[in-house]
Amino acid sequence: MEFNPFSYETQADPYPVYRWLRDAAPCYRHERLGFFAISRFQDCWDAALDWRTFSSSAGPSMELEADGELYSIIGMDPPRHTSVRNLLSRGFTARRIQALEPRIRAITRGHLARALRGSAAEFQALLGAVLPMQVICELVGIPLEMAEQIVEWANLSLHREPDRPEPPPEAAAADLAMRSYLRGLLQERKHSLGNDLLSILIQAELTEGGEKLRLGDEEIVAFLNLLAAAGNETTAKLLGNAIVLLAQHPEQRAALVADPSRIPQAIEECLRFEPPSQNTGRLVLRDTELHGVKIPTRSRVMFLTGAACRDEREYPDPDRFDIGRSIKRSLYFGHGHHVCLGKSLARLEAKVVLEEVLARFPYYEIESDGLERTHQSHVRGYSRIPIRL
Repeated sequence: MEFNPFSYETQADPYPVYRWLRDAAPCYRHERLGFFAISRFQDCWDAALDWRTFSSSAGPSMELEADGELYSIIGMDPPRHTSVRNLLSRGFTARRIQALEPRIRAITRGHLARALRGSAAEFQALLGAVLPMQVICELVGIPLEMAEQIVEWANLSLHREPDRPEPPPEAAAADLAMRSYLRGLLQERKHSLGNDLLSILIQAELTEGGEKLRLGDEEIVAFLNLLAAAGNETTAKLLGNAIVLLAQHPEQRAALVADPSRIPQAIEECLRFEPPSQNTGRLVLRDTELHGVKIPTRSRVMFLTGAACRDEREYPDPDRFDIGRSIKRSLYFGHGHHVCLGKSLARLEAKVVLEEVLARFPYYEIESDGLERTHQSHVRGYSRIPIRL
């Protein structure tokens, strides 16, 4: 059996391949594409902590070479990562995220108000792919009228053709257009500072080697691009995956309708069962060995989050969706110093959306034949979810 993350067939249902990898090839070598993959929960957990062996310096994407303009903190190791992350985290404090809840709820209700009970709609266009970018725009200070355009750029930049690891021309063009817009916005904001995240980043200082420094323009642009692409996409996929999973398990959806206080626990199970981020890449800085397989220095290694989240060594009966499951350890938001900065915001958006949807449309139905998935090497979710409200 072959594991190819760029195969549309694998992307449609990777879990049988993941099980084979965990059982038969827990440290898998892909000769043709030239990478290793680790798939067991404990292996991914331990490797995520060992940044001196498994470096983030080449970026998380297996198909792109590291470039200062491509990646923000996800392409850094300590101590630089620690300094920059501490600075960026000022925009993601618990108080700042919690203060967004009324606005997130208002946006959600506004979109749902356009839908009539009993009508047909497409969930991602109605809400799932719209809300996360609007929230990011409000957080960062991007004009709301740009949200739709930025979503289009983000989707295009992450798209991959069947069995092709490299970005198609339209993906590269979308990425360049996004960065060009963000550079222009950055220059404008320097002359009109406010209370948004972009203004915070422009003014913030970090200390390195006893010297006070500010983030460079390209570092700020890279982080905003990360939010607009990876942050927006993964939250959109979380929302869509959750809506589909609950429709496929109506008895568990009914339990949430009866007791909405269980929604946060249900979100954790949605994240485990269908993690939006399926894998992330590392660069090996020193010879190492895992399960008898030697991994030479400068090799690329893929941490298979999607496989680890279905590892029966960590989760009993892992292929069963169970909103009552107790999850003691998780990898779906990363682990160690690269744990996702926006995890609290993603959870909050998912909580608000499920509360509002289930309160208004508790018996919604999904037209399974019309479901369409995105085609990305590391993000799993739907581009189209036909829903009857």
